[in-house]
Amino acid sequence: MRRHFFVRCAACRAAAVLAALAAAVWPSLALPAGAAQYQVQVTIQPGEPESYVVEHTLQVPIGDPQHAIHGNVGLRRTSGPALSEAWGGTLSLKAGRAAVFAARNEDHRSSTEPFRLLHKSSRMPEAWSGAIEWRGPWSILLQYVQAVSLRGRPGPVLAAQGQGPAPWPRLTWVGYGSDVLQHHFFVLDGSLTVSRSLHLSWGAAWQQGLEAAGTSGQPSLAPVRETAAFARVDAARGRHRIRMTVHRTSDGFRSLVADDYPFARGRIGLEGRWQFRPRTNHLLSVYGQWLTPVGDQFAAAQEVEVRYSVSPRQRWAWYAGAAWELEAESEPAVTWQAGVRDPRRRLDASLEATASGDGVRWRPRVEGQAPDWRLRFTADSEFSGWRAQWVYTGHPFWEVTAVYKERRQGSGSPGWRSWTYVRLLRRVPGFGEVWMQWNDWDQGRLDVGWSRPVTVAAGISIAF
Repeated sequence: MRRHFFVRCAACRAAAVLAALAAAVWPSLALPAGAAQYQVQVTIQPGEPESYVVEHTLQVPIGDPQHAIHGNVGLRRTSGPALSEAWGGTLSLKAGRAAVFAARNEDHRSSTEPFRLLHKSSRMPEAWSGAIEWRGPWSILLQYVQAVSLRGRPGPVLAAQGQGPAPWPRLTWVGYGSDVLQHHFFVLDGSLTVSRSLHLSWGAAWQQGLEAAGTSGQPSLAPVRETAAFARVDAARGRHRIRMTVHRTSDGFRSLVADDYPFARGRIGLEGRWQFRPRTNHLLSVYGQWLTPVGDQFAAAQEVEVRYSVSPRQRWAWYAGAAWELEAESEPAVTWQAGVRDPRRRLDASLEATASGDGVRWRPRVEGQAPDWRLRFTADSEFSGWRAQWVYTGHPFWEVTAVYKERRQGSGSPGWRSWTYVRLLRRVPGFGEVWMQWNDWDQGRLDVGWSRPVTVAAGISIAF
C-alpha cells in the first residue's frame, strides 16, 4: 500500500510540474478554434472483460504571440485492471533562439550527429527526460534521460552538442552508464560547400569507457577504446551526379542507446552512387558498395545495383534494374526489379525477384487509387503470405480502413493463417471524431501482428 501511495504521489507531483509550466504562459494563451485535442480510447479482448485498457490523451498548444513564444503540452494516461496505472507527458516551448523540452514516460529527442548514437525510443517506463537548446552563431544543446536499459540494467544518459559559426565543426558528446559499464562518445563532424556543384562532409567518433569482463566469480572492468570515421563527397557536373563515401569502423564500436547504425561495423567501406540523365525524364543510376573487415568478427561484402527509369509527364512511366550482392562465403544473391505507373498515377505496380542459394524470393506490389479510395496489395514468398489494404475516403463524414492478410503456417501446423484489421471513423462537424476498430494497426507490414491478441477498440476525439 505504501508503495502504491508513493507512486501516485510522485505522479501527482510530476503532473503538477507540467501544469505549473503550462500555467506560466496560460494567461496570454491565444488559441484558434480546434487547436487543442482530447481523445479517449477503450480497448478490450473479446471474451476477457477484465482485460480492458483505457487511454486518455490531451494535446494543448500554448504560447504568447506577442512575445513569439509557442509550444505544446501533451498528457497521456493509461489504466486497466490487468496493468498498473501509467501516465506520460511532454512539454515543448520555443522562444526566439531558445527552446526547452521535457517528457515523462514518452520518447526523448534523437541525436543529430551522423553516427546516430542516441535514438528517441531508447528509454525505460516512467523515465524523465529534458533538453535545452540555443540556436545562433554559437549553438548548444543539452539533453538528459533519467533511465535507459543498458544490457538489462538501468542507467542515465547525458548528451551535449555545440557548434560555432559556420564552417566550424560540430562537437557532440554522449555518455551513459550503469554499475557494470560506462561508455563515452566524442564526435566531431562538419561540412563544407566548395561550390554549387561540390560539397564535402566528414565525421569522426571515439568511444571510451569500461565494461565488466571475466567470470562471475572474479569480475573485472576492461577498458573500451573504439573508433569510427567517414568522409563523403557530393559532386555534380552537367547531367552527372556522384556521391562517394568512405568509412572505417572498429569491431566494438557500438552505442547501446542507438536504434541502428549507418555504417557497417568492423569494416572499411567504400560506397558510391552515379546518376546520369541521358535525356529529359530518363535516369540511369548505378550503386556500389565494397566492405572489407578490419578484424575477425565481421565478414567482407560487396553489392552492385543498376537501375534505369523513365518518367515522362502524362505518359506511362517505368523502371527496370538488377542488383548483385555477396556476403562472406554465402552464395551470391541476384535481384531483378521492374515497375510501371500509368499516366494518371492511379496504378503503380512493381515486382522484385531475388535468386540465391535458398531459392527465389518473389515480392510483388500493386497500388491503385481513385478520388474516393486506395487499394494496396503486397506479397512476399519468404513469409509465404500476402497482404491487402483498402482505404475509403469518398464520404465527407465517414472513413474506412480495412486490412486482410494471410500467411502459410509452419510445418508443424499446415494450412493458412489469416489476420484482419478494420477501422471505421465518423467525423462530427463542430465536435471531433468517433471511431471503432478491430485489432491494432500492423504498420503496413506482413511480418507484424500475428502474435498479438484479438482486440476491439472504440474511441472519441474532441477538438476545442
